[in-house]
Amino acid sequence: MGAGVLLGLGVAGLAVGFVAGLIGIGGGVLMVPLLYAFYEHPEWAGTALSAELAPAVAHATSLFVIVPTAIEGVISYQRAKLVPWRVALPVALGATFAAVLGARLALALPGPALKLAFGLLVVASGVQIGLGRARPADRPLRLDLPTLIGIGVAVGLTSALLGVGGGVVAIPLLTNVVGLDLQRVTATSLSIMAFASLAGTATYISGGLGVEGLPPGSLGYVHLWAALPLVAGSLLAVSWGARLNRRLPVRKLRWVFGVAFIMIGLRLVVQNARAIL
Repeated sequence: MGAGVLLGLGVAGLAVGFVAGLIGIGGGVLMVPLLYAFYEHPEWAGTALSAELAPAVAHATSLFVIVPTAIEGVISYQRAKLVPWRVALPVALGATFAAVLGARLALALPGPALKLAFGLLVVASGVQIGLGRARPADRPLRLDLPTLIGIGVAVGLTSALLGVGGGVVAIPLLTNVVGLDLQRVTATSLSIMAFASLAGTATYISGGLGVEGLPPGSLGYVHLWAALPLVAGSLLAVSWGARLNRRLPVRKLRWVFGVAFIMIGLRLVVQNARAIL
């Protein structure tokens, strides 16, 4: 890969990190389509990937980038004491185990129909978050272990199966089921993603060892030469997004979440509807 390609990936990493810190979705929804396009151009990637290998490499590389990005975001929110570990740890436990299964399924399933349904869910979540009312201050949080671990399973499966951090599932569930406010839900989502993405990445690495046809500089299915400039940019920008999150008033923050989710969901719907049709 040339210097221009590496610089472009670093700039993309800035956007990934900023979005991760601002709304806690990990940036995978930006990275996965970017990496799809990246591997469609062998002159950028430095190798020609088969249609079977490209999605797995894109998902694995995305998860690898999410791990340090999420950890840096958690550190930023923890300094402000916004991480409710009583919620984050049980959900992370369920997500970690489910991410291993999700990564294995991703290597065996084509998944356009699943991604289409997921996109519709994300659009609906965006509308609900953007137009919904803030949680009443006196409403108790739902903290029973079966609920929290069940949320973690849904997040972990989605994270590894689609190559995203899982925040697009975690945020609506943590907001609507558990009852977290939007600042703490961002911090919690990043905490969960750190665990789930690490488990998913490890599974992609072990599953890709010895596989032929992977790009130069790969560790299992993780393409390190593409991942490292993305990591550098995302680590630089994630704290910027976290600081802006803490400064925005609740109503504006709800609109930021809502618009972001609707755009993400519509992209998934259009992309995968075309694949099915």
